Amino acid sequence: MREKEEVLEKFQELRRAKLNERKQRFLCKSFMNCRHNARFRVKGKGQVGFCQNEVVLSKTTRRMFVCNEDETAQRCRVFDCRNTDDSVEKDFDEIMKSPAQCGNEYPKLAVLIWFLQEPDSPGRQERFLYLSAKAFGSLWKIMTFRWW
Repeated sequence: MREKEEVLEKFQELRRAKLNERKQRFLCKSFMNCRHNARFRVKGKGQVGFCQNEVVLSKTTRRMFVCNEDETAQRCRVFDCRNTDDSVEKDFDEIMKSPAQCGNEYPKLAVLIWFLQEPDSPGRQERFLYLSAKAFGSLWKIMTFRWW
């Protein structure tokens, strides 16, 4: 059995790694991270990203520019990331606070959090034993006429 300190150290290491991965994904130069990219549903194509930056639109003749690939975003000179370090960390912390979201996105972290949590309330078995003892104690008092 692992000691709690070892598990806590592993949790902190894994948390740092997952946060760094998330920062790389949400702070990179990608069309999904651009503040000017608007996603619209196009019939037969699903969602497509269109650049809404006035500088880019002024250089095109169609008044519409499709930005739906990372290569396009990496070549863009007016790319503006919609995320910041603080917003990514805040988002990550919100995910860590929600057991369902944490379990879906980061199952290993969720298991470590579960292990590290102190049991605040008694478990199902302890509650059942307590309630059954209380119920049978009351029943015994009623049967032996000791309720007063």
